[in-house]
Amino acid sequence: MSIISLLFPCQNGEYEKEQWNTNYSYVFVHGLMGWGEYDPQYKMMPYWGMMGGELLGKLNKKGYDCYAASVAPGSSAWDRAYELYAQLTGTVVDYGKAHSEYCGHDRYGEDYTGKALIEK
Repeated sequence: MSIISLLFPCQNGEYEKEQWNTNYSYVFVHGLMGWGEYDPQYKMMPYWGMMGGELLGKLNKKGYDCYAASVAPGSSAWDRAYELYAQLTGTVVDYGKAHSEYCGHDRYGEDYTGKALIEK
């Protein structure tokens, strides 16, 4: 049984895409110490499917609209949420004035302007 079968139920070997047919894209967000599409190592070794082939590529070929976000591998949930938001909206990461002062890091991070994870 493949990982795709576990994620997307099938009958008689056929995937029932109608169950998963939505107007939304699927965004996969890695855990701690992971990586995504914006990271250079993703092309050589995709985080989603390191052992069995690139899962998102397989799902995209089946007609699912899937993306792999790239958030800091060891940052706080706050920082990772703002990084994900900036990638989805194609904006500059803004951690907030109070938060960045409290945590002692820059207020602004990566600029995803014109490089949104999901193009509209």
